[in-house]
Amino acid sequence: MPQKKRTDSLWKPLKRSRLYPMVWRSQRRRWRRSDDVASRLHLLYWQRRDDMLPAYFAKFDQYECPQGFKAALRWYALDVGLDSLRQVKRYGSLIRTRTGMSRLRQLWQVLWWSAKVPMTPKTYYHNEMYRPEVRQRYNEFLHRHELKGVLYLLAAPQENLADIAPLNDKSAFADKAQADGLPVVGTVALIAEGDITKAPDQIPRADLFVKPRGAKGGKGAQLWIYQEAPDSFTNSKQQLTVERSQLLEHLSQDDADCVVQRRLIAHPELADLTLDAVPTLRLITFTNESGDSEVVAGAFRMPAKKGAVVDNFHAGGIAAPIDVDTGTLGPAISMKLDPAGKHSAHPVTGAAIDGRVLPGWEDILEVTHRAHQAFAPRVLVGWDICMSKDGPILVEGNEQPGIDLVQRLSGQPLGTSRFGQLLAHHIDAHLAATKSA
Repeated sequence: MPQKKRTDSLWKPLKRSRLYPMVWRSQRRRWRRSDDVASRLHLLYWQRRDDMLPAYFAKFDQYECPQGFKAALRWYALDVGLDSLRQVKRYGSLIRTRTGMSRLRQLWQVLWWSAKVPMTPKTYYHNEMYRPEVRQRYNEFLHRHELKGVLYLLAAPQENLADIAPLNDKSAFADKAQADGLPVVGTVALIAEGDITKAPDQIPRADLFVKPRGAKGGKGAQLWIYQEAPDSFTNSKQQLTVERSQLLEHLSQDDADCVVQRRLIAHPELADLTLDAVPTLRLITFTNESGDSEVVAGAFRMPAKKGAVVDNFHAGGIAAPIDVDTGTLGPAISMKLDPAGKHSAHPVTGAAIDGRVLPGWEDILEVTHRAHQAFAPRVLVGWDICMSKDGPILVEGNEQPGIDLVQRLSGQPLGTSRFGQLLAHHIDAHLAATKSA
């Protein structure tokens, strides 16, 4: 395969997880003097990042880890300065309508708080830091750039985990889950770089879901609807029809790398939230101090557009927080700040969301705990679960689950929650083991 061209240009903006923010000395002093968990995690990120980030950035050939003057210039000029202008242009009018705060004052606050925290300008809006009561708790929020490449790796070193407890490879994940007796979306066929490496004697006469093996956020997903006459599949988006016997050959074109699965059908009690796509839960589990699995955060994702193939937040869906003790939903939001604000009912179907209890919640928790134990020695996983007509089914697991969505939905920072406490617990255990060795 051709190598990606490495781009070391100063002016190439970095992704949220590949930021290298400048941390003020005054902020570092504050973290050192504080005894709360969030401050300790922030400080650990700053202390360890220069040792860990170069290797993390190197995984992505088109990125370099900025250093010195280049890092400062990129951070203040691009990641804070330019992006602040973009975010105020995008959201300034909406927030002025909601709060009365002028766009000029918003710009000043976005610049100041992005540099001080430090955080991305988008975080100012997504975490609603234009509200004074939220700004008072700014230090309790954790950030994607701290977790990816540093804190997650300190808590859960990756040696041999891909072989022992595979998550990133969707086919290997399904095989292990099935071997451990877990309900999981089975693999109908597997295509690797254009080669059909796994296939049944006959493709089933049923709707099929196709997704790239390494993709995230629902990117590249396809739904193929089966038609008895004339024994074929139709792509729900492209309106392309392929004979059943030729489907795998069609999917293997252009060196495709994908997994073919049966389409899931949502639980009947969730039908008014589906719009023909399958809603999923994201539950984050940690191994707690006693060695048991503990669910520390949850979100319920729903499609919000007719004809959607996936429910993903990044694909135009909406999401609601889950009270992990009861399975009760709160009001939903969309990825972009919505003039409608929070949705107590589904914006298309009108079905109730806020206060709704998910069906089979105890069964969902039971499967989640079993999955966490089966994928030991992993100490944290973000599980995607479908509550189907046949009960909870594992869709996939994520080794470095994002937290932006969870913090936005609940309005509560994770730094001082059980998430932050258990993250710090595992980092302490790893550092102690490394020191003794």
